[in-house]
Amino acid sequence: MNKDSITFLPQTEIAVIFDFDITLTPKYMQSIIFDKYKIDEKTFWERTEKLKLKGYDSEHAYIKNLLNYIEAGKIPKLSNKNLNCLGKNLEFHNGFPNIMDDLKDMIKSKSTKDSHLNPEIAFYVISSGFEEMIAGSSVFTKLKKLWGCTFAENKQGNINFPKETISYTTKTQKLFLINKGLRDNKDSLKVNDYMPQNIRPVPFNNMIYVGDGPTDVPCFSLVMQNGGKTIAVYESKDTKAFNECYRLVVESKRADVMCPADYSKGSQLYLALFKMVENISDEITKSLNDIKNQGAIQSPKHIN
Repeated sequence: MNKDSITFLPQTEIAVIFDFDITLTPKYMQSIIFDKYKIDEKTFWERTEKLKLKGYDSEHAYIKNLLNYIEAGKIPKLSNKNLNCLGKNLEFHNGFPNIMDDLKDMIKSKSTKDSHLNPEIAFYVISSGFEEMIAGSSVFTKLKKLWGCTFAENKQGNINFPKETISYTTKTQKLFLINKGLRDNKDSLKVNDYMPQNIRPVPFNNMIYVGDGPTDVPCFSLVMQNGGKTIAVYESKDTKAFNECYRLVVESKRADVMCPADYSKGSQLYLALFKMVENISDEITKSLNDIKNQGAIQSPKHIN
């Protein structure tokens, strides 16, 4: 018998994966740094654009610019600890992160006595922003895993070099890490190792990806092409953001639905997420019950 034809692992996890800035927050997290150190935001991003014209990619351009500000003394102190503390000031869209608890409660209410076959839900963030700031926010304890840009520090205790930057293409690598259950940093080198589809802990059709713009397109495409669901969000009063979402969803078919960035009960986004999670949960339950009836999955037994 082909070993790949045997179900070794019940694939019960529903993974809801969020981008961060604008998807979950009304402002970019860097604005908190600008406010604290009296930095003109418009000037900062103009200088960032000039670095991009010199060949820097988007993430390295804004990081390089920020490090220039530190080196010039315009930001006298910015350590990883400072970033973490600043993260406490992050504000989220209406209803977030409360919706995460509501989704967990909904999944729990559908549980059966076969606990090892019950669907479960987990939340992830993959961000091109600062990991330490997100780690300092109220959402961090609700996440199964967070990926963001990380930094080494110099002798003065300031961040001075990126350890890892998260680009729109790096985000897709993180999706494969979720897919294969590789959450430790040391496991990242295993991402390209072969793993049969039927033993991957989180199949792509168990994923929901929520993002806000063009930088999320590779993740939208990867998840959709493999049977998962995607939601593009936009600021409700931002015509430019609406037009971008409309282009992604209606014209380019890059996401399943578009919703205003409002996670409060009864909102379009709240209902869409609930329906997607519920459908995936029902499909997992049906699939695993079918496999169990075929004898491919056995109920756990005590070992004497």
